[in-house]
Amino acid sequence: MDNVMTPVPSSKTSATHDLWQHFRLLAMRTIYFGSGLVIAGSGLYSLLASNWLAGLALLCVSSGFFIIGFLYRNELAPQWINFLVICCLGTLVSVSMKSAGILGVYWMYPILAMVFFMFDKTIFVLVIMLIYALFAAVIYQVLPFDYAWRVAVSMLVLIGVGAAFLVMMSSMQKRLFAAAATDSLTGCYKREYLSDFVQAAVEKAMKQKQPLALVQIDMDSFQALNDRYGYLLGDKVLAETARRLLNVAREGDCVIRSNGAEFIAIFPNTTFEEATELANEMLDRIRLEPYAVKSLTVTVTASGGLALYRARQHWSEWLEAADAALFQAKSQGRNRLKVAQ
Repeated sequence: MDNVMTPVPSSKTSATHDLWQHFRLLAMRTIYFGSGLVIAGSGLYSLLASNWLAGLALLCVSSGFFIIGFLYRNELAPQWINFLVICCLGTLVSVSMKSAGILGVYWMYPILAMVFFMFDKTIFVLVIMLIYALFAAVIYQVLPFDYAWRVAVSMLVLIGVGAAFLVMMSSMQKRLFAAAATDSLTGCYKREYLSDFVQAAVEKAMKQKQPLALVQIDMDSFQALNDRYGYLLGDKVLAETARRLLNVAREGDCVIRSNGAEFIAIFPNTTFEEATELANEMLDRIRLEPYAVKSLTVTVTASGGLALYRARQHWSEWLEAADAALFQAKSQGRNRLKVAQ
């Protein structure tokens, strides 16, 4: 599947995506409530030291953290709330560094670590650079230069380690999803992810106002092939068929093994003429090239049903249109492509 771009499924059925989101949710809850407890403790200490203004301010801030943690205990908070939280924590740490000197610097490192869980990677770089700039400016004001540059470098090391962690997590997430979503025999995506891919393709086509097509391909008389030569040869034919379909598929297309000897190919940003050409080429690759399995050579044909997505059509209706066209191709003698009306 090297030449086929991996579509992004919805979070409902992507187990690895759910796992990462659940991990982030647990981390965020810990950050909200943990920060609230630490700030509340600092506020009480300030009150005991008769620093009433600072103590009350810290208790108010800690209450805000508890409220956010409670409101978003079952879902990730919006990015703007996380940005306010990190700004608040950054301000508190900056004040602490100015008042306590080098002792206040130690609060800076957990703040930087929090950023890796609080923000999506699209805005992570911007936020981490802003926080680094804030801390670096304060550090150079409150510490001697010999200490300040060492602290600044250690901050960069932490940011680099965190960035590497995010890259590895992203790569691992993609690999886990590919392993979970890929059919082991054919290398195509599994049927369980069909609705996700179809919905994602429809949403993208509607948003970008692009044409979208889908072809449903079924091997003709495949059960007879299994009965005559055995399921081992049938599996070899299926694997080879999938390889041929994937070779025809372009970057951005998606090929799914929907059921048994049936495949579905989704063609994003593809006109009717282009989709017809691609579908016919897929059928030609199957019927015009004999299958050689050990000492046997067999010829196989396939039928296809092509459907172009129509505006405001429900994705399930789109699939049904392709299925109806495939049924028509089967009923009219097989080994042909029919287009949904």
